[in-house]
Amino acid sequence: MNKILAFLILGMGLTGAVLIISVALLFNPPIGNALKIVTAGSLTAFFIFAISALVLRRRLDK
Repeated sequence: MNKILAFLILGMGLTGAVLIISVALLFNPPIGNALKIVTAGSLTAFFIFAISALVLRRRLDK
């Protein structure tokens, strides 16, 4: 279970890095719709990782 939590936190870090890069590119878009799709997908993945990590941490505390 601790390895799963570690992978969830690592996934949050990676998707957060992609979000930081993609949000900066939104102000001067080199490619229009593809960048918006990547940003939306990364944001969705970040929220999934974050919620999963919180739920798993609560289960480990019990």
